[in-house]
Formats: sequence, C-alpha cells, structure tokens
Amino acid sequence: MTLRAPLLLALLASFALVPSAHAQPAYNELRQKSSHNSYQRHEAVLDQLVYHRIRSLEFDIHTGKSGWSKTAGNWFVYHDDNEPETTCHRLSDCLEELRAFHLANPNHEVVTVWVDLKDPFETGRLPQDLDARITTHLPSAWLFKPSDVMAACPGVSSLQAALTGACTWPTHTALRGRFVFVLTGGDVSSSTSKLNTYVSNGTTATSRVAFIAPDLKSTSGIGTRQYAVFFNMENTYAPLSTDVHLANFIGRVWGVNDTTSWSRAVSLNTHHVATDKVSYHMDPWAVTHNGLGWPFQCLEGWPCASNQEAVDSLGVEVDSGDIWSSSDSFLFAHESNSAVTTTTWTASVSTPNSHVDEWAKGCLMVRAGTTATARYFAICRAADNHKLRVQYRTSTSGASTAAEVDILPADTVDQESLTFLRLTVQYDGAQTCASGYGSQNGSTWKLIASQCFSGLLANQGLAVSSHGSGKVKLLFGNVKRDTTLYRAASFPNKTAIGGASSWRVFDGFF
Repeated sequence: MTLRAPLLLALLASFALVPSAHAQPAYNELRQKSSHNSYQRHEAVLDQLVYHRIRSLEFDIHTGKSGWSKTAGNWFVYHDDNEPETTCHRLSDCLEELRAFHLANPNHEVVTVWVDLKDPFETGRLPQDLDARITTHLPSAWLFKPSDVMAACPGVSSLQAALTGACTWPTHTALRGRFVFVLTGGDVSSSTSKLNTYVSNGTTATSRVAFIAPDLKSTSGIGTRQYAVFFNMENTYAPLSTDVHLANFIGRVWGVNDTTSWSRAVSLNTHHVATDKVSYHMDPWAVTHNGLGWPFQCLEGWPCASNQEAVDSLGVEVDSGDIWSSSDSFLFAHESNSAVTTTTWTASVSTPNSHVDEWAKGCLMVRAGTTATARYFAICRAADNHKLRVQYRTSTSGASTAAEVDILPADTVDQESLTFLRLTVQYDGAQTCASGYGSQNGSTWKLIASQCFSGLLANQGLAVSSHGSGKVKLLFGNVKRDTTLYRAASFPNKTAIGGASSWRVFDGFF
C-alpha cells in the first residue's frame, strides 16, 4: 500500500513510520464514524451498531447520580446534571448491550468504546474496579488490551515503542469479535489527573484493560507520555489528527456535526470522527460504511469497497399501511407449516429508531392465510418509542388486541431499545397456540402474551409494515426457525397484503 508522507521533521522525529506488512488494513489504517455520547442519542445503542453501521461508541461515566443509590464497582452513565437522560443507565447496563451485540454477532468488526471519566476515582470505584466491571460483562478474550500491543512487539519498553519501529497495529481481520476500550477525561499533565490515576502515571498502563486517550491541544503532546497511543481532540484541534496518524497512533475528533467539519476531519486522516448525527438517512454525509455495510473507510490506498462484515442480516423494505385493527397492510415473507409440531422462530429486529414513523413494525408472525383480515399472532418491535409487543386477531375481520410488558427492571436499559424476539407456535391438529417473548440479550426470555386459536394458522415468517409513512426498511438479524438459519431465499413466499407496495426482501443491510 501507499506509504505515509514523511514524518513532520522535528515534530515527530522520534517516531519511526512503518509501512504496512499486512494483507488487510491495520486498525490505524481505518476511518470510522464514531457516535458521540452514544447513550444520549435518539437511536438505541444496538440500532447504532446494527442498523446505522457504527463501530465506535462513547459512554460518559459518573460515580454518582442525583436521586440514585450508588453501587460498589459500578458507575452511572449520563452527560451531566442538566442532561441526565440515557438509554442505558449504569455502566453495567451499557456493557450488557455490548455483550448482547457480541453474542448475536460474534464475528463483528472491532468495536471501540470510548469511556469518558466525568469524576475522579473513589473508594468502591477505583481503576481495578473499572477493569473488573468491564471484564465481568465482556470477557478478557473479547478485548484488545494494552498487554496485547506489548505481546506483539517483544523487547520494547512502552506502548508507543510497541507501535513504531518494526511493529504496528493488528489488522481489522485480526480484531474481529473484539472490543477496544479507551478512557478519556482530560490530559496527563498532572500526576493526579483521572487518566494518570488509572494507569498509575504509566506504571500500570500495559496491564490495564483500557488504553487512555489524553486531550490533545498541541503536537508536542503526542510524545509527552510513552504510554499514550490514543488521543482525543475537540473539533477545534482537528488538524492535530494528521500528526497523530503520521506518528502511527489513533486519533478521535469530537463535535463533528456539520458537513464542513466532517469533510475537514476526513481530509486530515482522522481515525474516529465523533458526531451526534447518527442516522445516515437524515445526514447521509456523515457515513463511513460502504455499499455492503462494512463500517469503515480505508486510508493509505487500501481497496475496501468490497469488504463485508461477517454478520447475518436480512432486510425488508415496504411501503404499506399498518398491522392493526380489523384489516392489515404489510409485507409478509413466509412459509406454510401444517404439521402437528412445535416451531420456534427467533430474530433481532433493528430499526432506524429515529426520524421514522414510530408505529412502523417488524414482527415474527403466524397467520391463517394472506387475506388482509386473516387471524394472526405476532411478536413485534415498533420502529421507535414503544416496548416490544404482542398483537393478535382471534376472528377473521375482528379487532386486533395488543399486549406489552417490561422485559427488564425499570432504569436499566430502556424498553424501546430492546430488539430480540421469539415466537413459539404449537399445532396439535385441533388448535394453534402461539406465544411471544422478548429479550434484552437473545438468551434470557420473558413471556409477553400467549393465545390459542381454533384450527390451523399455517403461515409463518416475517412481517413488516410502514404505517402509511412511505418506505421503511427494517433489519432482521440471525433469523432462525428452531436451529435453521434463514436467508431471504429461505422464504418461498413474499406476499404484499392489504395494498402494500414497493416492497423488497434482501440479504444484507441495503
């Protein structure tokens, strides 16, 4: 690949630039969209990861929160007292979202998690407690840590030395299925700063779970601490990201919320471009994914247009009415099953989760035929602002009924953020009984509702409606009937019901 420009003379003379010897781009040869204050965005964390193709997140952590009781070894996630809203309330809750994503997509591209330390460490919430909290939810084998950097470059004495000279970062393929944690929250000019406390002024930097990323406001700060290989820059200081890149380290620029600053960050070879503009539908200029949904752009001339992520996604797009009342309008991808048997369908449903009709729906459904007024039972995720729900119609042309329950305790992960659905259908030759379940993680399930119907409801599959709001696309992850993985072609029937139009069913994200 193309070598970088020469290092900036005196500025970076201490860093020896290394051409890549890899067959795939290394971690520092990728540009990626980064979600700023990910817990605070309109889009749920899992929707950011799955639907909006983001692999760089940020969580702000505090030792306490007004009106809440502290728990040893845990932190609260929110911005500040004036902006306390969050979609995952404690660090443990946010980490459980990451765990759920990994379990559903174990071969995902590397996810970088920026943890902003809003308060100093304290008794019960010390550096070792933060490491323990992370590894409680995400085992050490799932992480790429400072010790891994050192192990890949034997004989060196610092993190900076381990990423210059003869050594460099691992490839994105080597990092698949891994998380990289990076702490922000000030500089390292003081021995008592939060970041220096975490790494004991550098003495524990290579044994901690997370890297540190000091604020960077001048080029001289790049080489100040040999234990810093990530750097965090406000948009004003974005030009410094070029120097960070040339030094073979990783830079993040935050506050990139307009097209001008985005274009500038891209031109400066910023690695993580942090923005509030999560939805690629609303801000198509703020994207780094390619046409196949691969979340990154490549630097140094690497050809990445054909790169794909090893996750399973099936998309449905439709322009329709609603699944509700006495007559439905939706797209039904389905098969027929008339055997005396019990069948279980599972999937996760990802939505835009912002700037979308909130009553668009993605469902697992069993139905008595394909007329608009047929009896049915479905477990659904609404596109925004609503809990997981069961819907059913017990008589042809009859009214629809809905049921919702809280899947998790209050003030953990917001109910509208939950994505995992399970539908169990049992036909005994005389009646069909269906049950709908929801889950935060795809393994621990809570029953929402059950209903039995006389006779056979034979049609089973995926249902998507846009609620009269024009085209809506929803994504189904890891669609399974029992243990069999389904793709778009697995469904022999794709039926537009009740006037639904402009539909398509496809593998992938787009």
